Amino acid sequence: MKKVICALCIACLSIVFSSCGNAEQQQPLTEMEKIQKQLNEMENYQCSATMERFSNKGNDTYETNQYFKATGEYRLELTAPETVAGNYTVFDGKTICQYNPRINGKIKKDVPENQQRNELFLGQFLKNYMQSEEVSVEAAALDESRCTVLEAVIPGGNANMATEKLWVDNETLKPVQFIIYDKEGNETYRLTYHTFEYDAVLDESLFTIAQ
Repeated sequence: MKKVICALCIACLSIVFSSCGNAEQQQPLTEMEKIQKQLNEMENYQCSATMERFSNKGNDTYETNQYFKATGEYRLELTAPETVAGNYTVFDGKTICQYNPRINGKIKKDVPENQQRNELFLGQFLKNYMQSEEVSVEAAALDESRCTVLEAVIPGGNANMATEKLWVDNETLKPVQFIIYDKEGNETYRLTYHTFEYDAVLDESLFTIAQ
C-alpha cells in the first residue's frame, strides 16, 4: 500500500511540475519581446516615409520610398518635391549607385559609403541597437497610439549622428517614427512612416544596377 501511495504522489508531483513548465512556456510574449522578435526575424521591408533633414543651413523635407534586404542590399527613392523626384540610390551588395534623371539619366557608380545615408535604414539601426552598451526602452504615446521606443548609440563619432530612436506601434509592430540626433541632442533626421510592410515580395530588379 505504501508503494502505491508513493507512486501516486510521484505521479501527482510530475503532473504539477509538468503543468508549471507548460504554463511558463505558454506565457504570452511582452510587447517588447514581440517587437524584438519581429525586427530580428525581418528578412526585408518596403515603406514610404516623409524624411526631414535639419541643419544650421535650414530644413529640407522629402517624400521617399525605401526597399531593404537583411542581406544588406537597399534602394532609396526620392518621390517629392518635384525638383528631386526620380532620384534614387541603390546598393546591390557590392556597389553603390546614384541615379539622377535630370542629368540625361546619368548613373554614378562606385559611390563611397556614406554614414548619413546608411543610417536611414532600419537594418543599420538594428546593428547599432544590438551593439550599443547603453540602450533604453520605454513606452510612449505618439499620435494617440501606444508605442515602444528603442534607443541606440550610433558608432563612428559623427557629431551630427550620435544617437537614434525608433518608435514602434505595439499593436501592428510596425515602425511609426525614426529620429537621429546629434551629440547635443538636436534632431538631424526624422522619418515619419506612412506605409510599412515586413517581408514584402520584392522584385530583384530594384537592387540591380543598370549597365
